[in-house]
Amino acid sequence: MRAIAITVGTILLVTGCSGPSSDTSSKSLHIFATTGYLADAALNIAPDAVITTMVGPGGDPHTYQPSTRDIQQMRDADAVFSNGLHLEAQMTRQLDSLGDKHLAVGEELSASDLIDLTATGEDQPDIEWADPDSDESIGQYDPHIWNDPELWSQVIALMAIKLGELVPEEADSYTVNAAAYRAELREAHEAATTRFQTLDDRQRTVVTGHDAFGYLGRAYQLDIHATDFISTDAQISPRELSELADLIVTQRVPVIFQDNQANPQAIASLNEAVQARGWRVTISDEELYADSLGSESGVDTYLGVFAHNVAAIVMALGADSVNADGLEPAP
Repeated sequence: MRAIAITVGTILLVTGCSGPSSDTSSKSLHIFATTGYLADAALNIAPDAVITTMVGPGGDPHTYQPSTRDIQQMRDADAVFSNGLHLEAQMTRQLDSLGDKHLAVGEELSASDLIDLTATGEDQPDIEWADPDSDESIGQYDPHIWNDPELWSQVIALMAIKLGELVPEEADSYTVNAAAYRAELREAHEAATTRFQTLDDRQRTVVTGHDAFGYLGRAYQLDIHATDFISTDAQISPRELSELADLIVTQRVPVIFQDNQANPQAIASLNEAVQARGWRVTISDEELYADSLGSESGVDTYLGVFAHNVAAIVMALGADSVNADGLEPAP
């Protein structure tokens, strides 16, 4: 049902709905979301709203430059939801100028629930974490909060509250819808917990292209490594790539996951480095979804993408993919 509703919302947008009216109701509510994850959340809370998604399937919110049309649509919308935490790094000034109708959801979460990149003990690239237009260092936290469904559930509650403030007569409906969706997130979390419990300690190293899965790793006790950093515009150095190849060989990791944000050249280089060490590793045919939803039915919603990523990881790392002694060495 949600996939159908997204299509309908898109059709309504394309046919040219008017801007926000002074008498905003659920049926005329216009929501602008910077990512597909946020758009899908908004749709579950306010299914009658017209929702505009800025970064579509395969897009990269880290590097996305808002167009003139994007900026106008943000200004015309009744509500604007962004991820915050420096995910939309190229448009902080435009978002901050929107006033009370804008909510950066990640920045409303408790800092204790976020992954502090300055406290991980790992080398980070030379990225300007601090927002140049703010005194706050909002960018020191991993922004990929949707990869923990329990954390994303908090986001759903925050969005429902915000929409209820904007449309008070629909506040109860938004609360009910959010509660129902949060129940689905709890079920997804419980199912993922059960699936990941089938992996033993030696099957919990996940190597991907984009470092977007830190919250997934924290939630389900996975050891996450990637060929880039938290932001897609910074890749690991040749030395770090060599160290990652050593780790894959030492831990006998059977697979490197591609994702819809990854640099395929970096993954190919990593694969070559692993083979040069006499080890065979597979590049997964099942792409993980990182910073954007997919375009096909089944991976065009948050719950669909989350289930896909969990299944892909468990199937690739599970007992059938590696024997008791690890993979066979490369010839």
